[in-house]
Amino acid sequence: MFSFGFDVDGVTAVSILVKAGACLASLTAAGSALALLGLSRLDDDSARAVRRLAVAGAVAAAVLSALRIPVRASFLMGGSFSGAVDPVILGMVADSPLGTSLWVRLAGLALICLLVVNRSVTRWAAGVGAVLACTSFALRGHTLNEPRLVLAALITLHLMGVAFWVGVFMPLHRLIRIDANAAGALAEEFGRKAVRIVAALIAAGAALLVLLTGNPVAALATPYGQILAVKLGLFATLLALAALNKLRLTPALRAGDPRATVRLRRSIRMEVLAVLAILVTTATLTTVASPEAHAGTTVSLARYTDQRPEFAKVAELVDALALGASGATRGGSSPPFRTSVSYRSV
Repeated sequence: MFSFGFDVDGVTAVSILVKAGACLASLTAAGSALALLGLSRLDDDSARAVRRLAVAGAVAAAVLSALRIPVRASFLMGGSFSGAVDPVILGMVADSPLGTSLWVRLAGLALICLLVVNRSVTRWAAGVGAVLACTSFALRGHTLNEPRLVLAALITLHLMGVAFWVGVFMPLHRLIRIDANAAGALAEEFGRKAVRIVAALIAAGAALLVLLTGNPVAALATPYGQILAVKLGLFATLLALAALNKLRLTPALRAGDPRATVRLRRSIRMEVLAVLAILVTTATLTTVASPEAHAGTTVSLARYTDQRPEFAKVAELVDALALGASGATRGGSSPPFRTSVSYRSV
């Protein structure tokens, strides 16, 4: 029996939703850019639609990612609006790993926005932007613990695989309705690449599981391990849908079965829902819990506490929240800032 053992208040719920939204938009933008480079079966109309989606996703990701700074500042000040606009608190958060992650992500998203111009060079630039956007997620949280480079590489590889998968959803779903034969060829091409992508996702995920938890079985006794188990269950569902598409629906579509178009479009929509559920679960996991095997390091925020000594406690919380240390369950909050908080990743 799972007992997650945490409460979610209003500002925590907002933080989870903003984090999940920023991740979804970032993966959509990055995945669309990668799909343009990695899929040879995209027709001109589909490629144009993918470029538009990439740019729209990049803009949405930039807005939602930037919004995480005031949301985090508000959390530190007990969920108050004043905390979200306090320049000292905002500066603390911006100088933390969360701020570093944001700047790298914005640079990557800016490169993806170059897809407004349809040129080979802009596609390759957007591909670089996709890598930067995925890498940005490895610049805060548990990946700042050792082995840092290994964790960062695994997170980036994992997210690039997920992004490419997400980037195929829209053009394939669209093409099935317009041209079943072309959609079948695209689905077949993606299916061949998906075998390697899934293998990489499983390998990277397994390595991360061991590195972050130390003992995956023992971790099931903790809130982190229990939420992670939910995420793994959702991922297994996603893999089952992908297997159905590759082994049954795509061959049926290629054979001209009229029922396959409806079934494959429905299956893609279910995959999208599974991805959404995984992202919300991941956002919850990294907001309300952390692996007991890891404790965060600290960053220097002395210049802020020199300016405002009363915020020394807030600086400590910024360290903990940004770097994913583990600790006690968060209690209530009291003015002018939260005095008891669980150390978690962001």
